[in-house]
Amino acid sequence: MMSYSPCILADESSEYTLKAAFLYNFAAFTTWPESHIDTFNLCIYGSDPFGPNLDVLLKDKNVNGFAITIHRTNEIDHLEQCQLVFISRSVISSLTKVIDVLKDQPVLTVADHPNAIKLGVSLSMDIKKDKITFEANLGVARKTGLNLSSQLLRFASKVYQ
Repeated sequence: MMSYSPCILADESSEYTLKAAFLYNFAAFTTWPESHIDTFNLCIYGSDPFGPNLDVLLKDKNVNGFAITIHRTNEIDHLEQCQLVFISRSVISSLTKVIDVLKDQPVLTVADHPNAIKLGVSLSMDIKKDKITFEANLGVARKTGLNLSSQLLRFASKVYQ
């Protein structure tokens, strides 16, 4: 399992290479309700800011024993099959619709846009003082049956209940 430091400088590598590592750690430190899945579906909704970085980083990795499959989609109806959805900036205007579609599903929603956490995503990344930080909305996560590990939450810059 990879670990990360909350003090990783954003300019040490490309922003989205670091954010890809954060996505993996978000998944690794989250517990989903028991289900009958064959693979862990990580979905990028909208334009993919990660490029090949995500594929390279996650090659041969798993989440809770499940191989990771990356899906890139612009179809909101395909998001219910995902365990983690990264909502890219290109579709942030449809964030409330995404949240509404997924509100009763055990899907970890992640964005990197200001105010996304207040609009209902579980985790939101940001860059502050050249460091990638994140906020967690514990209430949103728990409402969908997800458990964010205390090991993850202790690195959050802010945790909303």
